[in-house]
Amino acid sequence: MENWDYYISGIWKEKISGNECITDVFLHTATNGFGKGVKISKDEVVRLLDEGAKITTITWNYHLIQWRYGAKVEYGEADGETWLHTGPDASTFDDLESSIQMQYIMTEMAVPSVSH
Repeated sequence: MENWDYYISGIWKEKISGNECITDVFLHTATNGFGKGVKISKDEVVRLLDEGAKITTITWNYHLIQWRYGAKVEYGEADGETWLHTGPDASTFDDLESSIQMQYIMTEMAVPSVSH
């Protein structure tokens, strides 16, 4: 099994120029096991990859009650734009695009308080 530096368990996407693009990811450290996740930008992931970090997708297996390692995360670059992707041999289940889309389950705002 390959040694990973980071895991990605979720993504944030936005529609940019008519295309859905990954803007941020939910990144976990792999040091000393599975670390808590933090939201970081796609550009920060690209920087980590440029520095030699090994990053994979990871999904929760509800049947086995454990994390399942997915596909190696890479990036592409053209015309000054970068994007994250998984290798062409990745299964649909392991693909970065199949990760939890965090914008649907998390909010940037605090829950408003209710006065009684």
